[in-house]
Amino acid sequence: MQNNTTFSCDRCNEKVPIIELFKINKDSQTICKFCNTRLYPKKTIAFNWTFFIGFAATVIPAEIIFNTSNDTALAFAVAIIGGALAILGIATYTYLTTEFIS
Repeated sequence: MQNNTTFSCDRCNEKVPIIELFKINKDSQTICKFCNTRLYPKKTIAFNWTFFIGFAATVIPAEIIFNTSNDTALAFAVAIIGGALAILGIATYTYLTTEFIS
């Protein structure tokens, strides 16, 4: 058994499936597939922070690109890349910092 406490069951220390990462909110629960324990996230990143990070990663760079180059396609591409990086970053942070309690 691993002794890793992040994103794992607090009873059996087995990892929680990564798909649960996209279902987590402060009142959510999941069931450990190995020991059938109900797990609740101890703390999660606040929605306000994720909204701000998403805004800062998509709208602001796209607006700067559009104002400097006047190229709509490039601005959309920058927004899509920024959004994808924001989602990846938030998901990684959530995965590395979320602890579950039963």
